[in-house]
Amino acid sequence: MKQWIAILATTAVVFTACQQKKHGAFAIGGKIDHAPAAKVFLQELPFTSNAPVTIDSTTLKPDGSFEMHAISKEEGLYRITFDNGPQMAFINDNPKIRVHFDAVNFRKPEVEGSPATEKLYAFFDSYRQKDSTLMSIFQQLDSLQKTPPHKGADSIATALDLQRKTAVDALNNEVKGFIKTSESPTSIYYALVLGNKSMTPAELKPLADEASSRFKDHSGLAKLKSVLAVQASAPKDGEGAYPLLNQQAPELTLNDVNGKPVSISSFKGKYLLVDFWASWCGPCRAENPNVVAAYNQFKNKNFAILGVSLDKEKDAWQAAIQKDQLNWTQISDLKFWESQAVNTFQFNAIPFNVLIDPSGKIIASGLREQALQQKLAEVLK
Repeated sequence: MKQWIAILATTAVVFTACQQKKHGAFAIGGKIDHAPAAKVFLQELPFTSNAPVTIDSTTLKPDGSFEMHAISKEEGLYRITFDNGPQMAFINDNPKIRVHFDAVNFRKPEVEGSPATEKLYAFFDSYRQKDSTLMSIFQQLDSLQKTPPHKGADSIATALDLQRKTAVDALNNEVKGFIKTSESPTSIYYALVLGNKSMTPAELKPLADEASSRFKDHSGLAKLKSVLAVQASAPKDGEGAYPLLNQQAPELTLNDVNGKPVSISSFKGKYLLVDFWASWCGPCRAENPNVVAAYNQFKNKNFAILGVSLDKEKDAWQAAIQKDQLNWTQISDLKFWESQAVNTFQFNAIPFNVLIDPSGKIIASGLREQALQQKLAEVLK
């Protein structure tokens, strides 16, 4: 998931219809009800950076109306926002766009002049519904893992796992369908980012390749195409290609959430799963319930987990630890992809993990979903 942003081709049309529109000056205006402040800002959300860029601002009129202006080189994502207040995202697919929303009871905004924005919000709504279904199933599986064994537990687990697979397929089909039919390269970009939560780079790569060929000059799609090409070609566990497999684990010492240094060598004598993740990484967060279940099942069998985060913001890191119930030691240098952990353990995408045996040797890597449970059951008999 390297370089992905936090925090979030239809073959039925002729080729000329797929070309990007030329962009330039555009205006965004409308009305905001119950605004928390008089001053409102227009910000761009660049594809090459996580930091928004303020490009215009204005003072709301007494009735809440406003208008702001910008010049763009390509179709992109922008937002209307306040200092420490609500925000509304939109796509600049036309030179004049009007919006109306309530800053207190924010729902899907009323939009005129931007079909791409309307369709993107509709996609987000549908995606959230399917994602909520999937998260509910993960929670049920986690609860089942925490309860004492009882009659019928296996059949319940089997049924829930089938529901999980069905929910994942529904989520993936939602993303694929939107990507193939959308005529907005920016919308496709964010659909690909969301798809990274439940699809592998190998599954996303052909979608990104096709979209990038349709919108050849879109910098966001070009970036994702490049990132996915690297990730899809990364070695997988079992191919014998991970360079540190069957070698002594390198030392790594980083601070925990309380600022105390923790070293990998301090776990020697135990089986240790070193789990590389981040709060902003969708696939990591989706995998966390599986890691939690593994921890609860094997924590009393000479087994420990050490979480290593590629976060940049300590607050976001700690909030994710609490929300995902990661009740094991967590360390980070808060340096994103400049983290010492990346070069030390030689990986280029997360989620990623290595399993270290009591002697300190790496015996497996890249264990996800059922592969994690199976490997732990094999070595922790």
